[in-house]
Parts: sequence; C-alpha cells; structure tokens
Amino acid sequence: MSRSHRLAEAINGLCGAILIACFPLDAQQGQSAEHTDDFATEALQEDFQVLRSALEEGHPGLYRYSSKEEMDRQLDELGSRISEPMSELEYFQIISLAIAGVNDGHTRATASQKLTSWLNSSPFRLPFKLQFLGESAYLHRNYSDLDDSYLGARVVAINGTPMTEIVEAMLPLLSSDGRVVTSRYRQLDRTSVFGPLYTLVFGPTTRFELLLEMRSGEKETIAVDGLNSSQLARRFQARYPEKENNGPPIEFEIRDGVAILTVRTFGGGAYGSAGINYAAFLEDAFGQIGDGQIRDLIIDVRDNGGGSDAFGKMLFAHLTDQAFDYYESLQINNYKFEFQRYTNSPDREIPESQRRPNDSGTYDLLGHPNLGTQQPQTPGFDGRVYVLQNGSSFSATGEFTSVLHYNRGERPIVFIGEEGGSGYYGNVSGMVVTLTLPNTGIRVNLPLVKYSMAVSGYRPTDRGLVPDQEVTPTIDDVLADRDVVLEYAIALARKAGAGG
Repeated sequence: MSRSHRLAEAINGLCGAILIACFPLDAQQGQSAEHTDDFATEALQEDFQVLRSALEEGHPGLYRYSSKEEMDRQLDELGSRISEPMSELEYFQIISLAIAGVNDGHTRATASQKLTSWLNSSPFRLPFKLQFLGESAYLHRNYSDLDDSYLGARVVAINGTPMTEIVEAMLPLLSSDGRVVTSRYRQLDRTSVFGPLYTLVFGPTTRFELLLEMRSGEKETIAVDGLNSSQLARRFQARYPEKENNGPPIEFEIRDGVAILTVRTFGGGAYGSAGINYAAFLEDAFGQIGDGQIRDLIIDVRDNGGGSDAFGKMLFAHLTDQAFDYYESLQINNYKFEFQRYTNSPDREIPESQRRPNDSGTYDLLGHPNLGTQQPQTPGFDGRVYVLQNGSSFSATGEFTSVLHYNRGERPIVFIGEEGGSGYYGNVSGMVVTLTLPNTGIRVNLPLVKYSMAVSGYRPTDRGLVPDQEVTPTIDDVLADRDVVLEYAIALARKAGAGG
C-alpha cells in the first residue's frame, strides 16, 4: 500500500483554488464583478454536517493532536457561523478552517469545479513568486511587466495591509501535521498557493499595490496587475525555463571524498517515468560508497513530499546493520462507513483478511510489508550521516527521518536545515477517498489510515523533527541559487573527515 498523495501533489492541487473563500469584498481591492450565487442556510448547514460526520466517523487522526472536547468546541464554533445564506467563496472560509483544524497535512479541500474554473481564469494572482525566510516575505521571481530590479526586496504591505497581518491570517488556513509551521511557510512560497489564500482572506483582487523595503533599506511602492493561472504558467516557462525540470527523482555523486545522495521523491511513478530502478540505484550507490571507503554521506530529502512507504524504509535499511521496527501500527476506524455514499468509493470495504479488531475499538490493518521486524540491506553504511530537510519533507520522508533519528543512538547522524514537515510520530494517509459535499460541490480529500511509527521519547509530540543545526539562507543566497544548507553540510563532513 503506497501513497501517491504527496505534499507536492497536495500543493499542486491548490492551483485549482483549494483555499478559496473570502471576507466581505472591498471595492477598493479591484474586485471582479463576477461572483457565485448564494446558497441557502439549510444547504450550507447540511454540507457542514456531512463534513463533520465524515471526519468523526472516518478520520483516524482527528484526536491525535486535539482532544475530542477541543475538536467538538472548534467544530461547534465553526458550525455556529452558518446562520445566513452565503456564496461558496464565503462558505469556503469556514470549510478551510475546519480542515486545517484537523492538523493533518494529507486532509485538504478543493472548491467546486465551477468555482475552481472561474478563479483559475480570473487575474487574482500576485505576479511575483515570494520567498519566505523566517517570517518575512521577499520577491523571488518576477512575472509582472516591471523589470527585475525589485527582486530581493522585502514585502512590507500589500494593498495597505501589513504583511505580518496577511501571514497571520493565512497560516491558520493551511493544512499541516500537528503544529508544524515550516510546512505552511513552504506552501506560501508557491505562487499558486499564495494567490488563492490572498483571495480567501481579502476577496478577489485584480491589482496589487506593494510597499517594499529595498535591499538599500529605502521604501518604495509599486503597483502591478494580477494574472490568471495560465498567464502565470506561460510567464514562468518563458522567464525561468531552467526551473521547469527539477532533475531526476534521485541522484548520487561523490564530491571530494563526500558522498551526496539526493532523493527528490519516494513516488514510484516518478522512477517509472525516469526509467530508474530505485532499489538497484540504492544498491549501486552504497556499493560505490563502500568501494571508495567513504565515511561521510549527505542525504538530501528537502522538498521530498513522500510517496511509496517501502522506499523510505529501504533507504533506512542501508543505514543500519541491525534488525528494526519501522511501523508500530496501521489503524482504520472501520472497514466500511456511512459517509461513503458521498465519496468516489461508495462500495469500498476492507476485506476481513486485511483487518483485525483492536482494543481501542478500531481495526488494525494487516499485511503491510513495513509492519513487523525489518532486516538491514546490503551494502550498508555505518559512517557519518548528514540529513538535509525542510518544511516540504513530508509523509514517507518524515517517516524515514523519524526512524533514522530515533535509531541513531550515539552514531554521528546530524539533521540540518529546518523543521521537517511531517509529524514525528506518524501521519494519516494510505487509503484516501474524495468526499463531495452534496449542495456546494466542495471536495475534501479524506485519508483513512493512521500511521504510527515505531519511535518514542521525542518532545514535543505535535511537531516535526527539529534539526540539530538550523541553517537559513538569505535572500541573496536564494537569488544566486546558492545552496548554503548543502555547503554547510559539506563543510561539516570535511571537518569531521579531517579529524579522522
């Protein structure tokens, strides 16, 4: 059972206007005159109850980070806001808050097909790519009609609203595991995410006035027209063609005695498309490390949104010489659900041979190859390891980093970068159904399997893996494509190698 719902795919889904709702529209924002009709209060209440019932019945991680009492209070409060007719734009604000409040990065919503089409074709997107460094946003790429002299400037305000207030309003509307914030900022880096979120908070906006702090320290105001999703895509392809291809799913090199393994995804489809056999690639890479008597290995899993469960375990298996446990359990609330009639799998049922009742009143899933005692793989590596991670290191990638961290003991394994995007103790993914709310047509991706890793002792329990060495680039580093995180790891490796 592998997971194709990686974070990268989740974020791409945002291009279809996942997070689209709004507060009352402000005429000074340059709004579009077109908008959706209002839905009756009763219809909106019915949709909310369908969503709530589905979460309570089917989502096995609903109370992983919040107690039932806390979750009930949150859903009660959101439900109480549905007291009058609303457009789908307005209503989606409530749905977005409900979904984000689950604190599960695999659970996310998509606007109806009609609203998605309108929003994609409307010029509501900021014509710059932002780069968030710490809590500040900088202009990273330019899709506007202005020249590139503004790149690198810090955004102080948009349309008169301080950027700090904009971000404060946006972050609670993004799904993430637990209380991990880095994953939310990495989502905001994407133009296709920031634009819909801005629409969610401030309404459809076709012109943006930006107050900038230039790198000289001087303040300057610019005004730019918004773009639609097709215009953004064309300008990206024309202006940044070298960024279209992120490279093969996996790469390996030995640089001045330091091995560097870059794993961009654990998604099996990417390896099939690239014609790469993942298991054979790892075997060859670790064979070269052994043949060259390399003692320092950098593993780069930044922006690796996950994929196949087995691929993460397979990588760890080359880094240990001991038998190990990977998953503690896989649990599902039931083998069939009432809410399925609203999904794309109305008749799906977990066979009896694949489930077993447990003491918590739910079911253990059986037969997953990552369950039970796992064996090390050869060739192995017992030298120094440096793991590069960020807020987009998610799902199966977080599983790998958690197990590696938990089992490192006194071994020199150093995590570098920023807090990982996955909850340390597991996630909810596996089988995912699409729930369609009957009146508005809003769609919700609802994962059904709770993954619990064979790890313990990490605090806090609602966070991702915090690195041993936090390394953050400057905007100058970003604009110059200077990889200071990798440079830092190489310097550590060379220092360690020089010391024996």
